[in-house]
Amino acid sequence: MHYIKDRLEDIIAGLVTVGIGLFIFVEAGGYRMGTLYSMGPGYFPRLLGIGMMVLAVVMIVTARPSKVTLSFRFEQFRGILFLGAALGAFALTVERFGLLVSVFLAVLLAAMANQRTTMVGALTLAIGTAIVSTLIFRVGLGLQIRAF
Repeated sequence: MHYIKDRLEDIIAGLVTVGIGLFIFVEAGGYRMGTLYSMGPGYFPRLLGIGMMVLAVVMIVTARPSKVTLSFRFEQFRGILFLGAALGAFALTVERFGLLVSVFLAVLLAAMANQRTTMVGALTLAIGTAIVSTLIFRVGLGLQIRAF
């Protein structure tokens, strides 16, 4: 294994965060800003975008050299793959199958991102989260989103 002293990991994370913050800021530009006392729909997204860009600059400036292993193993990509699958599963199933099913799938896949998570633990978490989120959004808040 080769180790290199580099701060590349922090710089890449900072650049990605700057990009996301800039995207949010630009997309919010089409909405009315409003004032502090009468906030418009673009107020919070713009503040969020600015905040993300400021934090990203801090990440880049404070990046410290560290040892980075140059190897590619499944364990390194497990989290990214499962979290991406969780987001995709939610987006593709929420309208077609309803909140209960989509939250269950998303939480189950997200829980599997951690290699120490057991299937029983992931299923328990997914079932509990799906039920509680359905109760909160449908019953508590009265949102018009299908449970199934």
